[in-house]
Amino acid sequence: MLNPRDSTERPLTASVIIPSYNCAQWVAGAVDSALSQNVADIEVIVVDDGSTDNTAQVLATYESDSRFRYLRQENRGVGAARNFGAKKARGKYLAFVDADDRLVPGALPLVVQELETSGASWCLVNIFKAESDSREVQRTCVPAGDCFYGILREDFIRRGIFFRRADFFDVGGYDETLPIREDWDINIRMFEKKKSFSFIERPLYVYTCRPGSLTKSGQRRILSCTDRVLRKHHKRLADGGDREAARIYAANMWDQARQYLYSIRDCRRALGCVAESLAYDFNLGRLFHPLLHNLSRLRRSGAPADLGCASR
Repeated sequence: MLNPRDSTERPLTASVIIPSYNCAQWVAGAVDSALSQNVADIEVIVVDDGSTDNTAQVLATYESDSRFRYLRQENRGVGAARNFGAKKARGKYLAFVDADDRLVPGALPLVVQELETSGASWCLVNIFKAESDSREVQRTCVPAGDCFYGILREDFIRRGIFFRRADFFDVGGYDETLPIREDWDINIRMFEKKKSFSFIERPLYVYTCRPGSLTKSGQRRILSCTDRVLRKHHKRLADGGDREAARIYAANMWDQARQYLYSIRDCRRALGCVAESLAYDFNLGRLFHPLLHNLSRLRRSGAPADLGCASR
């Protein structure tokens, strides 16, 4: 569990926390987008997560701005960098912005006003997804019914980066063991702890999808972290007797099997996910799904090398 900063310094309205690892080319844009927000008593904290590029030199130009703070730690990952910044922050509200992303002008005062008015613990927004020369709006689709089961089914939140500081610490901050899917993990915990949310149906965050970014590479790593989130939350709830969580876990594990088979051709992991899915929800529709036929065919044929089926 995180312990918030015990400080006698004057509290601020908002802290924008920007974790950065070898993002010298982009981080100034994130800082500028935060400093330009029209919010009284704001601070912008960059947590340099052990960068080996010239990030420190790029950020030195902001030293004269009293609202800016530069912190550095050994490379420990994005979750640890966000938590470190949060522990050092003085803002009543926390906004997390990746080093290659941006806040839309006017985003922060709108969110602060919404949280102040509603008393909610966090605020969900839509985003702009920027890739090459294109920009498209991606919407957070809040499901009807129980949002907790909705977030277990899928991470429907495009961005839930604006937190009331006390509630962020109450749920334990980011899971520092997850290099990917850490957002889904904290979103699940926010709903499980019944933290109230507000939703602003406007794109207030610019997510930059650049070549070589984490979400564009390492499909096996993404699947592995998804497995960990599913076992941390879904399996725990299912083993505790929650039948709806068990059905959702089974459906997610089935989807994992498909991803392992069709995306990275890992037959062993696909079979393991199939077995887990059927163990928690013996669904006849899944039992006769073409996925099982393909798995059986590949096993009978000895998993030809050109299909890349892995045993690792």
